[in-house]
Amino acid sequence: MRYRLWTIFIAMMLSSVVYAQRKRAFLVGISHYDTALTGYQWNNINGVEDVDLLTPVLKKQGFAFTTLLDEQATFDNITRQLSLFVDKTKKGDIVYLHFSTHGQPVEDLNGDEEDGWDEAIVPIDAYKMYRKGTYEGKKHLIDDQLNQYVKKLREKIGNTGFLYVVIDACHAGTSSRGNDDVVRGTNIGFTYNNKVFKPTSPKKSHYKIDASAKQANVVFLEACRPDQINLEIKIGGKRYGPLSYNIAQALSKYKLSTNADEFLKHVKASIMKEGHWPNNQNLVTETSY
Repeated sequence: MRYRLWTIFIAMMLSSVVYAQRKRAFLVGISHYDTALTGYQWNNINGVEDVDLLTPVLKKQGFAFTTLLDEQATFDNITRQLSLFVDKTKKGDIVYLHFSTHGQPVEDLNGDEEDGWDEAIVPIDAYKMYRKGTYEGKKHLIDDQLNQYVKKLREKIGNTGFLYVVIDACHAGTSSRGNDDVVRGTNIGFTYNNKVFKPTSPKKSHYKIDASAKQANVVFLEACRPDQINLEIKIGGKRYGPLSYNIAQALSKYKLSTNADEFLKHVKASIMKEGHWPNNQNLVTETSY
């Protein structure tokens, strides 16, 4: 009898080790866009500063990191490292993906977008404008591609873990305001056929994502609606993406878990503080739960 109980105890301990919940983060931050890699077409922002702000608070919570900064954040390297990150993900993990970059609408070619435009993260080697034979859009990380990684992550994590996806970029706006403001994104759509970008998406701040009993739940946090600009904020003499800053404040008070609503409550509480969020800009969330 004792032997049997001991065997059961050992099996339970081994099971808890195998399925121990890990915390893993993948962060991309770009500041110095004004290089030959982008054809000198983009203004500089402060994406690296976002990652520097988030790293210590996530590390304090026990997260293991993959970070890609500036020249490391090419399209090929982002997709390669994301694939490796997905491969190493295990059942029950809590995973945090973060992108502090420019964002741009890209002309939709497969017809899956109602407004005719995909949304894209802009790696360090993506041009703003189409140039036949020079740059034809292959370095933009469009939402269709990113969602394939998200889908694989949700499947590998399973229903005992959770996935957070943060995009501190914008898909509409202006890259130069003629003053001290710093904007992440452009109102110039990347187009193959001289199409003019005009945002026509519903002005909603929350969307529902399909859920599955076999997949992890996921929450997307996005810095603004497609018809808005994402304006950086200045705190203590430094500039940050507004979403990144407020997430860092929330993480200093709340540990990421499978309870995303509690985390969102802390993010929104930080946003309400004066100076912590730009005027006329709406946080967008997408949830599967």
